[in-house]
Amino acid sequence: MASSVTPASTSTSTAAIATSKDKDVEDDIFLKLPQASSQMPYMKPVGYFAIDEALRRVLTGEMRAENSVVESNLPFQIHNYYSLSPIETVDLYDVTGSFSVQCIKAQSIVDGRHYSLHRINKPFSAPQIVLNAIDRWKAVQSPGVAQVHEAFTTRAFGDNSLVMVHDYKPLATSLKTKIIDSGVSVSEAFLWSMVLQLASALRAVHSAGLSVQLLSASTISISPTNRVYINLCGLADVLPLGSGFNINSAQQADLHAIGHILSSIIGISHENLISTQGHVQAVVPGASFSAEFKELYSYLNRRLTPVIAIDDILRLAGSRVFAELDAVRRDADLLHDSLRLEMTNGRMVRLLCKMNFVTERAENNMDPEWSETGDRYLIKLFRDYVFHLVNESGKPVADMAHVVGNLNKLDAGSDEKVMLMSRDEKSCLVVSYREIKRCIEDAYKELVAAPTKPKAWR
Repeated sequence: MASSVTPASTSTSTAAIATSKDKDVEDDIFLKLPQASSQMPYMKPVGYFAIDEALRRVLTGEMRAENSVVESNLPFQIHNYYSLSPIETVDLYDVTGSFSVQCIKAQSIVDGRHYSLHRINKPFSAPQIVLNAIDRWKAVQSPGVAQVHEAFTTRAFGDNSLVMVHDYKPLATSLKTKIIDSGVSVSEAFLWSMVLQLASALRAVHSAGLSVQLLSASTISISPTNRVYINLCGLADVLPLGSGFNINSAQQADLHAIGHILSSIIGISHENLISTQGHVQAVVPGASFSAEFKELYSYLNRRLTPVIAIDDILRLAGSRVFAELDAVRRDADLLHDSLRLEMTNGRMVRLLCKMNFVTERAENNMDPEWSETGDRYLIKLFRDYVFHLVNESGKPVADMAHVVGNLNKLDAGSDEKVMLMSRDEKSCLVVSYREIKRCIEDAYKELVAAPTKPKAWR
């Protein structure tokens, strides 16, 4: 097998993603760690001031995926969505046979957010009342369900296509594409995590009196951090799936579908296949799986009882539920710590904005050297000290620890003094960070309060 998949946890799985995506995000890495020889024992490393590197790489990849547009023959805009970009196409099956669903990323002209548009490639003709059947799905709130937003028909593709709109999950691909088709071997821990995430999502769906009905490896998406999402919810509600629909039977079919998905995944390995003369091969968990997992597998495939219940799935999971909760809490702690660091960085960004608002302004007929006097001259010298340092050989010094340290002192208004020197080395000033901060605040207030003509406030 090519590789293995580990349990869902940002703290562990993001590290693997970071390694595999190094080349993709190399040009985005600008927080260079100083050489160990230049670090004093009391100095904090630059990584202390930024979010976890593995998490940063994952978020960078997601942002790039969200904002990139792949060239295609898709129309530029349909309904309220534009910048259409293809993601993948999956095959589904219903009572009428097989049909394909094209997943497209698009941006909304209403709120600017990105969404997944699922275009069903089969003839569709239904009144608006049928499309409104998905309104009940809008109330389903679950981390494991891609939120349903709307459904509409369009002729933009040259036919009467049905399009369903769901939340967009950056870099998430179908379970079939990522694991089954690629032949990736998975660990038992990953399978437990997947089952528990699906059970939690189905609990929210079934509590709302709904059922997925088309749950399969093609309608389940998995993110780089092994988060599992149920996609295409609501599609079965607008497709003609036959008469005699019973909600209890449909919900049982959802749970039984988890067993089918497990069979598809573990059936990748030949050690989990058995065959007898005259019969097709059957999938059974091999010796590498625990007795608890084998019991869960039998239960989900109705070998122990014809009726499946989510509460029984949790009972069979036992202590693995706590392992899943621990993984979620570790991720939450990591995100909380990273958010706290970024909140600190946000203060520094505001300082940088104020500094650049008031330095070297040259609009209308103003003298471009206007900032070379008074407080603004002091601000310019400080900016040079922070960002334009050079070493003894004249080589620029790009030390993020130096930048972050000085901006933090400036933000705090420290009484510590710093020596500032002009570029021609003819002027030298010794001032405190408190004085520099006062100069920035006063100059910024003067700029904001200035009348229409900038020359009047010079």
